Amino acid sequence: MPPTDLPSPSTMLLSHLQFDLNTLLARDAIDDGFPNPRGKNLANLAIAFACLSLFFVSARLGTRVFMQKLEIDDWFIVPALLMALAMAVTFNMEAKNGFGLHTSQVSKEHKIEALKWFFAAQLLYKIASCFTKISICLFYLRIFPSKNFRIATFVTIGIVIVYSIAAVSATIWSCNPIEKSWNKTLPGSCIQIGNVWYSTSVMAIVTDLIIIVLPIYQIRRLQLPLSQKFGLVLMFSLGFFVIACTVVRMATVGPAITATDTMYYQATSNSWTFLEVNVSIICASLPILKAPIIKFCPWLMRNKTTTSAYGVNFSKDNYGTKNALPSHDGSVRDSRIKSVTGKTTTNTPRDSDEEFILEEMGKGVRKTTEFNVSYEATSIKNVGGRTSILKT
Repeated sequence: MPPTDLPSPSTMLLSHLQFDLNTLLARDAIDDGFPNPRGKNLANLAIAFACLSLFFVSARLGTRVFMQKLEIDDWFIVPALLMALAMAVTFNMEAKNGFGLHTSQVSKEHKIEALKWFFAAQLLYKIASCFTKISICLFYLRIFPSKNFRIATFVTIGIVIVYSIAAVSATIWSCNPIEKSWNKTLPGSCIQIGNVWYSTSVMAIVTDLIIIVLPIYQIRRLQLPLSQKFGLVLMFSLGFFVIACTVVRMATVGPAITATDTMYYQATSNSWTFLEVNVSIICASLPILKAPIIKFCPWLMRNKTTTSAYGVNFSKDNYGTKNALPSHDGSVRDSRIKSVTGKTTTNTPRDSDEEFILEEMGKGVRKTTEFNVSYEATSIKNVGGRTSILKT
């Protein structure tokens, strides 16, 4: 006699259908927590680094506004930030619709929706990278006046613009019709998008290397101690972190292209894509933020005294008397720098490496004017109604 406690076939079927339905419905809301740890990691990473980029760019712009000199390179970093923030939205929507899950676990509707957001993310990535690189180059043009250097920098900007337009165009028209990029069931044809990705990565690395190498010769010309030159080179070499992200992203692109489980592997590649964009934005903002960083983190300063190329020491003791400096003979010396335009400036502690380099590279002929003020102690004596002044 068969046991009576076994569930009926209809009960088993309903239970199976209910499980599938619950899984599908859970995918519609990332905050409900569907079983997609890779997708959650992508979404959380996007939110975290978007906030970091927003903080650093806001601090940069706030510093510029406080210094009352918002420059063109600051304006170009703004659209880069906006593209990065939009990328954070697209990556969250990708994860919401199944990126990070195995392709077989994602319904056709969710897959199409996820690939739409992925298509948008590719365009945003290329535009954000373009604006960030141009912003860095424009920053170079402001602080390095050398003619040959400026020509090389303008050529670099041209290369970045041309390859970015080509990459965006290749992404948009990678399929005919365009809709086939996210709906593979449509009739039509597509190019090997993997070739576009690899080409874009190679050009990103090449232009990053050019941007890193460009200022090194200019820094060598500065009359600075070796330690300060090394610090400036290190500052401009932050782009190596961006290159590292690009290299890792290229390594993760392979499985995303060749494997049939694209939705699963692409989540990892997208994480490195987002890191690349946001790290570049942060690195582009750091040189402008030296003053506030030192203000809130004074332990970052190795020495309390900084020596300029003009041989003037600035320490905490004489910071408030920067215009009146003692001379070798005991008199008071006012050390100022006067340009050919007649504008007089004073040797003061540099608030940023940008101001420091500008002062060292100087776009005009400058001369140092010294004012020596001698004094003698005197006393006044009154004898019989007559006043006399005695020198002591």
